[in-house]
Amino acid sequence: MKIERIAAAELGLDVAEEIAGVITASEAGLGLPAPTGPGWLLATQHSSEAPTEGVWVARVDGRVVGWANLVLPVREYTDVALVGGCVHPDHRNKGIGRALHDSVTPATDRPWLRMRTWHGSPGEQVLADHGAARTLTHVVRRLDLTDAHGSWPRLREDPAAAARDYTLVRRAGPTPTEALEEMRMLREAINDAPDAVEFEAYPPDRITAYEQDLVSRRQTQYAVLARHRTTGEPAGLTMVCVDEFAPSVAHQEDTSVVPAHRGHGLGLLLKLEMSEWLRAERPEVVATDTWNAHDNHHMIALNERLGLTVVAHNSAWRLTR
Repeated sequence: MKIERIAAAELGLDVAEEIAGVITASEAGLGLPAPTGPGWLLATQHSSEAPTEGVWVARVDGRVVGWANLVLPVREYTDVALVGGCVHPDHRNKGIGRALHDSVTPATDRPWLRMRTWHGSPGEQVLADHGAARTLTHVVRRLDLTDAHGSWPRLREDPAAAARDYTLVRRAGPTPTEALEEMRMLREAINDAPDAVEFEAYPPDRITAYEQDLVSRRQTQYAVLARHRTTGEPAGLTMVCVDEFAPSVAHQEDTSVVPAHRGHGLGLLLKLEMSEWLRAERPEVVATDTWNAHDNHHMIALNERLGLTVVAHNSAWRLTR
């Protein structure tokens, strides 16, 4: 077994395809969308907020059987290093995971390492053996967009007051320059979510850079915004990203409502509008996946009313050095 470190900018599609195959095998049975080589490669190479410091690959007989990466956030959580990776099931329990871990960790002096594992995976025991502590669990839920969802017309009637008092605006692609301040307010409204640790500011340059990253990754951003009819104030937002390399399962990004406009059913109305938009204009998108902190009871209840079902559980772990 040999381990090689590769700079993100020097990764080739051939290696990315092999890594995607290892991930697919590692996550078999979870019901998650399989990554593609091109999608994984571009996501690794285009992240202005959390650039990849390096990728380590473990090879046996010339084939990639395991990998790890090191990601260093540059805006918030600058004392945390994110470490990802997995080992192909056929090559577990041979010391490959530990060898990758021991290769990655000396590459940063940040005091905390953060890793993630799927529930029921061997990674949980590995991280526990390393002395890591589980800090937060997210539940992945899926909305089937091929289902007619007979309850949706009734749900449309529930937030009737919101429908009267707010205008919904659809926007595909990057935010126009004149709307960046509005987007800042809406993105920052999520800072009181249960999984928020540090306040995340969204100045215009951050929004622009993030959305350009999405373009570079071949991901199309869909946003539905709510504005108060009388004042014109931005009130709510929901965002979904479609990976054009694998569009069948889209990823739910933020759903947020400005505190002054809560209590009117806007979150439900926004997500209904988004789902109906995707069903009409992107029929190849058959589902959306959303991650909720396990104690985000409000959003979980909203998602269950829409018909989302649980797919998997994922936990964050922290290792103090």
